[in-house]
Amino acid sequence: MCPVTEKLKRAGLAASLLLALSSTGYAHGGTAAIQQLPQGWTPLVASVAAPEAGLTLSGQFQHQGNADTAVLVQNGQGGAYGLAVVPGTPADGAASIVKTFKDIHANPPHLSLIHPGSYQPVCHSGESCAPLSIANESIGLCFGEASCEIIYFADGAYHEIHVTD
Repeated sequence: MCPVTEKLKRAGLAASLLLALSSTGYAHGGTAAIQQLPQGWTPLVASVAAPEAGLTLSGQFQHQGNADTAVLVQNGQGGAYGLAVVPGTPADGAASIVKTFKDIHANPPHLSLIHPGSYQPVCHSGESCAPLSIANESIGLCFGEASCEIIYFADGAYHEIHVTD
């Protein structure tokens, strides 16, 4: 099979996997979560470029039993966008920006809940990459139909794997 066809097949499989495992409902962060965002960052507002569904998400990202909130945000100073996570308890730390990105108009971002499990990352070397086992609920971040990744918490920090590109 040609490499491009193989990539498209993997991308379609990964996108289907994300859709199958993602939450069907979206929880919107409360006012308290929004007030905890780092200085200069505000929640992304619904628009044609970023429909409301998928702008915020609740899940047990850091620890079982503690509901954290993931929020797509924008920074008015630098024109940057990002993904912020507000921990469910103060013991889990302060709200932080775990990923930043630029232009969202061509491929608006949206969030989905990813359940614990084993996921196959995209490998750019042309070789096969080993699946990654994720222990906690995680954040699916997709940009329109362009790419999807999983943001997961392990070893005290957030990490990401690309499942489509």
